[in-house]
Amino acid sequence: MDYIPIITKRNEPGSDFVITVIKRRKGKKFGIWVNIVLLIATLASTIYVGEGLYVGYFNISSNGPIEYFYGFLYFSLPLMIILGSHELGHYFVARRNGVAASLPFFIPAPTILGTLGAFISLRDPLPDRKTLIKVGAAGPIVGFIMSIIVGIVGAYLGNVQHPVIVTSTQISYEISLPFIYSIVPFLFTTNVHPVAFAAWVGFLVTAINLFPVGQLDGGHIARGLLGERAKYFSYAFLMILIILGVYYLSWIIFAVIIIILGLNHPPPLNDISKPGKKELVVGAVAIMLIILCFSPVPIVEHIIPESVNVSLSQGNNFIVMNDSYFGQENYSLNVQNVNNVSISVTVSPEKIPGFNVTRSINTSLTAHQEKVFYINYIPENYSALGEHTIYINVSTTPKSFEFVRDAIVVSLDQNISPNMIFSNTNDTWITFINYGKSDYFGIYKMNNSSQFIISNTTMNATSNTTVSSVDIATSSTKTIEIRFNNPDSGVVLVDNRYQAMVVIYN
Repeated sequence: MDYIPIITKRNEPGSDFVITVIKRRKGKKFGIWVNIVLLIATLASTIYVGEGLYVGYFNISSNGPIEYFYGFLYFSLPLMIILGSHELGHYFVARRNGVAASLPFFIPAPTILGTLGAFISLRDPLPDRKTLIKVGAAGPIVGFIMSIIVGIVGAYLGNVQHPVIVTSTQISYEISLPFIYSIVPFLFTTNVHPVAFAAWVGFLVTAINLFPVGQLDGGHIARGLLGERAKYFSYAFLMILIILGVYYLSWIIFAVIIIILGLNHPPPLNDISKPGKKELVVGAVAIMLIILCFSPVPIVEHIIPESVNVSLSQGNNFIVMNDSYFGQENYSLNVQNVNNVSISVTVSPEKIPGFNVTRSINTSLTAHQEKVFYINYIPENYSALGEHTIYINVSTTPKSFEFVRDAIVVSLDQNISPNMIFSNTNDTWITFINYGKSDYFGIYKMNNSSQFIISNTTMNATSNTTVSSVDIATSSTKTIEIRFNNPDSGVVLVDNRYQAMVVIYN
C-alpha cells in the first residue's frame, strides 16, 4: 500500500513506544543504461590514468593502443575489481536482508586516480539496526580482502618488473603506506607498480568509506551500534577531519562535502531492537579496518627543480680607498630559473672585518624568471687595507654554488704625483715624480679583463701577478710606457704598504 511504519521510543523516562506511519516517497529509478554509461566512462578515465602510470613506471614513450591496454591491465582492471567487489558486497547483503538495491554506479573523475569511487542506491528503507551494520560493513570487508589480493600481485610484479628510474622528472608523488603493509609482509614493495598502486587506492577507499559520518558505510555502522547517539560521534569525527586538514588540505574539502550531504543518518524502521553479539563483532572489525587502512597524509606531490643558471661578475681586483668610482667592489649575480616551477634563492656574502657588506638575500624566482642581484663590498676604514679573499655563497632549490674572488684594498700614494691618471690613447708615457722617500712598486692588472703591454711583456686576461716593477728613488722622476690592448684596461702600481698609483684607459 506504499506506507512505511517506523517504531521509535520517546526520550522522556517511562514513555511508550511510538509507531509512525508515513507515505513512501516515490523516487525515480534510473535504467540500467545509466550504470553502463558510468561504467564505460570510469573505465576510460582510469585507463587514461593507468596509461600514464605504465609509461612513467617503465619510462617508455606513449606510441599507441598497447600502452592503453597495459594501463587497463595494470591499473584500471584491478582498481575496478576492488571498487566493484566493494559495492557488490553491499548489494548482495542488502538483497539477502530483503532490501532492494541498485547495481553499482561508478564515478569517473579527472583526478590522479581517475575515479571518485562507486556507490549503490538502497531503494528500500533499512528494517533495523542489525541490517544497518551488516549492509554497511559488507562492502569495506569485501573490498579490503580484494585489496590484499591485488596488493600481493602488485608487490610480486614490482619485484620482477623493476621501474626505470628517471632523474630528469620534475614532479614525483610520495604515497604513505597504511599500517596493513607492516603486518602483511607480502604487500610490501619498494617499487610501486601500477597494480600495487591500485591496491593502495583500495585500502584508502576502504578507510574513507568507514568514516563514521553521514551515510557513508561507517555512518551506517555507527548508527546501528549507537542508535541516535551516533550523531555525536559524527560531530567528533568531523572535528578530527578538520584538524587533519591542517596537514592535508583534502580532509577539509572532504569535511565540507560531508556537511553538505548531511551529518545525521536517518533511523531504520525499527530503531528499538539493539544489535546482537555478531553485529558488535562486525563493528569491532570495521574499527580495526580503519586503523589498518587509514593514512593521515595519503599522497604528497613533490616538485623537484632540475637546474638553475648562476653566474657572478669578476669585479675589479683592486679597491681604491676614498675614490668615488673605484672605492668599492661591485659584483652582479645573475640567477636564471630554467624550471617550470618556482625555486628559492639565498645569497650569502661573507662578512669581512673592516667592510660594509650587502646583507644576505632570501627570495624566490617564478618559473623561467631571471634576476640580477647586486653585491657590494665597501671598505669602512684604513684597517681594510691589504689582500682579501671574498666568498659569496648562493643556495637555490636545485643546487648550491660558492664563488671566490680576490681583492686588494689600496690607498693613493700622496708622495707620488700623479697618483691617478685617466688616458684615452693607446700609447701612454707616464712620468712619476716622487716627493718622498724611495719607493718600490709592483705592477698589476686592475681586473681580469685588462690587457696591456709594459716593457714588451703582455699582461694577459688570465694572470694577475706582477710582471714588472718600478723603483723611484727619493725626489726623482720615473717615466714608463704603457700600450693598452683593449678598452677598460687598468694598471695599478702598489708598494708593500698598499700605497698605490692607478692608470685607467677608457
